[in-house]
Amino acid sequence: MKTLLTFLFVVALVSPAISNSHLPDCCTTEDTKLYNGLDSGKVEDAPETAIQLNIKASMVGTWESTVYPFAIKNGKKKARKEGAFLQYIFQADGSYIVEYGDADDRFQESGNWAISANGKKIVLKAEDSNKKQTIMIKYLELDELVLEHAEVDRVKPFSPGDKSVFFHKA
Repeated sequence: MKTLLTFLFVVALVSPAISNSHLPDCCTTEDTKLYNGLDSGKVEDAPETAIQLNIKASMVGTWESTVYPFAIKNGKKKARKEGAFLQYIFQADGSYIVEYGDADDRFQESGNWAISANGKKIVLKAEDSNKKQTIMIKYLELDELVLEHAEVDRVKPFSPGDKSVFFHKA
């Protein structure tokens, strides 16, 4: 009996991997084969996968932060900026605008954006810089978005640091 249970357990683990039933309908082995060998490693040169297209379609629009968007040193509430805001505008053509600041200062950056091949990151390339910035998508559902800004450079003290920031679609 123990041997039979072990056999059934192994079959249950192996059969989904063989049949690719664990992949969503948009990402079958046939779909992913189309892109093998075509990716130069540059975001701009890679054809968009079904995952990227779905995430990109969900991202298009204006996203406004719903919590204090900037890093706070040592948890000091005095360091908070009055009227702080962070807003992303993602266009379908691959361009973006990010606006951030507070009641006294306002900054704007624009450039091009893309979704990583696995659909888990946004890659930003500002118009006035060759540097790419990566933002991790922690959650995306309808009009709710959570981003982790670990690799983003902004004017200090308006850097989110490595904290997660909640957004809603305007």
